[in-house]
Amino acid sequence: MSEADRARWEEKYRAGVHRESDPDPILGQALAFAPPRGRALDVACGRGRHAIALARRGYEVDAVDLSPLGLACARERAGHLRIRWIEADLDTWTPPESGYAVIVCVHFTEERLVPRLLSALAPGGVLAYAGNPRGQRSHGPRPGDAKRWFRSLTTLRSRDDAERVEFVGMRSSAVPL
Repeated sequence: MSEADRARWEEKYRAGVHRESDPDPILGQALAFAPPRGRALDVACGRGRHAIALARRGYEVDAVDLSPLGLACARERAGHLRIRWIEADLDTWTPPESGYAVIVCVHFTEERLVPRLLSALAPGGVLAYAGNPRGQRSHGPRPGDAKRWFRSLTTLRSRDDAERVEFVGMRSSAVPL
């Protein structure tokens, strides 16, 4: 992402947008299938709502975002919870391979990141993705994108309509990505 993207997000956080504090429902749907403990990754974490929910459930959480201001707000909201906050450009950042029992990515759409997320998902791990379809805004997934991106995972839940795109999938321990 460019410095202009970083500046745009910094301005959004200064203006008070993206103030959601409750996790997206896709996280709860994914956790119904996920290992009860392990490492978790919150992609484009913003103010940390998913990272905080995962840490409260006992996961060791890495939360990555481009915005220093968003991460500062997330740190403050998390209080004493142990979360590793990572400031990074998701265009170039690479998570550790097979490192995460849970990966959550909500409202961040960048197809180039998908192979890195799949590689970071541990055998038996669960990935949750949700986004607004491209028809609602200038970016976002197109019809069928999520199923195509995550076809190497076992589909646990999928929705793809004009209102929302959701995908929850599990990495098999027997099938290579």
